[in-house]
Amino acid sequence: MNALGLVTITGIAAGLGVVLAMIIYLKATGQPLIDRGGLSESDLAAEKRTSLWAALSPWILLTIFSLLVNAPFLPFFDWTFNKLAMPVEIVPRAAEKVRLLWQAYFWILVSHGIGAALSQADASAVADLAGQVAQARASPGICRSHLFCDRVCDQSLGQGQRLAIDGRQPQHGAGVARLGGGFGRLYPLVAPYLGLLGGFISGSETSAIAMLTALHLSTAEKIKATGCSSPQPAALAAGWRA
Repeated sequence: MNALGLVTITGIAAGLGVVLAMIIYLKATGQPLIDRGGLSESDLAAEKRTSLWAALSPWILLTIFSLLVNAPFLPFFDWTFNKLAMPVEIVPRAAEKVRLLWQAYFWILVSHGIGAALSQADASAVADLAGQVAQARASPGICRSHLFCDRVCDQSLGQGQRLAIDGRQPQHGAGVARLGGGFGRLYPLVAPYLGLLGGFISGSETSAIAMLTALHLSTAEKIKATGCSSPQPAALAAGWRA
């Protein structure tokens, strides 16, 4: 994915790989690809009311939008990532680039809005779903907001003079850097497990990325394992939110 300049959509390729692996596994073991045994009456009614393509439309649209704004051979990446960076100065003299039109979350909202229209969802169903989402995601949302705010503050501190502890100037990401030094060029084999640990602690891959990406990048630079062979990964590395 790095060689193709599509680091940001590695998750799409990984997800498709998982789907293909599951299909091969089910076919090899003689299990059905479609099993309605666990569906309730309302689920079966919804299946009759909505076509398969309409139900899949949010994921298909999201994949298309993600490819459009991340493909290095198209102009949309430079437009959404660089030209429409939308900097907001949360911390004085340390503007945070929102990049709303590049963020996957924006396109998730757009894709699901179109999907709801295609599936002809009524207002009461949309309101009920919104209520369930708000109730289920309120606490995780607060947790992730805290992590992102902490990350922004840490990033802004790294741009200026860091506080000295016991007369020594702390190294940003020193622990991860030492870990990277210990494993050397094999560090990329260890990095995913740090991400897994970060996801377990914070409850989200997104917040794990926010916490660890800058540390991974600085460690990769120290052991010369960045692999940024195209302009896009280099730009993303500069933005730390790859």
